[in-house]
Amino acid sequence: MRTADRRGRAGGGGSGIARATTPYLLASALVFAGCGRGPVDFTTAEAVPVRLDKPDEERLLRYYLGGYAAPEGADPFSAGLLSERDGFTLHPQRLPADQRAALQDADGDGALGWDELVAFVGPTYASARALPPTLDALRTSAPRPWAPGDTAWFMVEVEGSAMTAARRRLFVPVAALRDALGGYRARGDSLRYAAGTLIVGEHVEDGRVVETTVKRRRADGFWDFAVYDAGGRLAAATSTPPRPLRSPAQCVGCHLGRRRFDPEKSFPAAAPDGPYGPRALLVDDALRNAGATAFFAEHARRTDGVLGPYATLYTARLLADRAAGRLAPADAALLERLGL
Repeated sequence: MRTADRRGRAGGGGSGIARATTPYLLASALVFAGCGRGPVDFTTAEAVPVRLDKPDEERLLRYYLGGYAAPEGADPFSAGLLSERDGFTLHPQRLPADQRAALQDADGDGALGWDELVAFVGPTYASARALPPTLDALRTSAPRPWAPGDTAWFMVEVEGSAMTAARRRLFVPVAALRDALGGYRARGDSLRYAAGTLIVGEHVEDGRVVETTVKRRRADGFWDFAVYDAGGRLAAATSTPPRPLRSPAQCVGCHLGRRRFDPEKSFPAAAPDGPYGPRALLVDDALRNAGATAFFAEHARRTDGVLGPYATLYTARLLADRAAGRLAPADAALLERLGL
């Protein structure tokens, strides 16, 4: 039995990847034939239908299961972990035994549903992705530890973000920003960060870092998400008010979704106060550049699943330097490549 290859959407909205034909189609057909007649045992089943009942199911599956397809992240269709024939099909035997054991058909409908997928990801994601167990280990793995004032990192402070009432200090590697900006035109006016890029958010209360959130770019174009608590230990969810957010399930919902959030939504204008107080990107007026904001439309487009307008603000700083007559030659060349 054969099925025609087709092109799917890759990563955070990137170019398509041809799906390989899968050797499991016959098994899929047999499972579908008995679908709905009782619970499935994921530890022994060869093929299980997937019914997430979510918008853009393919992208969600590529995100979640792409993280299990290879250590660096990979297309789960090409890896044989997923196939498509009259819907999506999971092939559990492509997973290690300990991961299969975490899959449960809780509602007994013979399929993998959304709640069951989230319940599987919770206890297995960190180990599958080899996330550093402590903040110290993450710092050691980074090309250079982040810190306020370090010129290797572009830092943005946010008050009243959608995810926490704490002040957030966001750190993005300058080298990663410049690489994304340098390839912006060649990538179809799309911001893409290199694999391995680390974006760090420190949540600060009374001058103390109480938790740290992290994004790390996978080779398949998606991001890993992680939370570290006040003691620097890997945590399952955030802890600062107004509510805990589970990682990665509730991170993915915002970063892959289309909803816009203040203060980024209103920028460069002032944002209205939120339910927990003022909301603002705490940047110099020189960085509130309406032209740069409109040029990238970064928060609205989020072509790389990034909510913060980091490229916008960095470019605004270069434009301000040019206006002040202090632009370095390499920065002038970068603006020229952007056509600004």
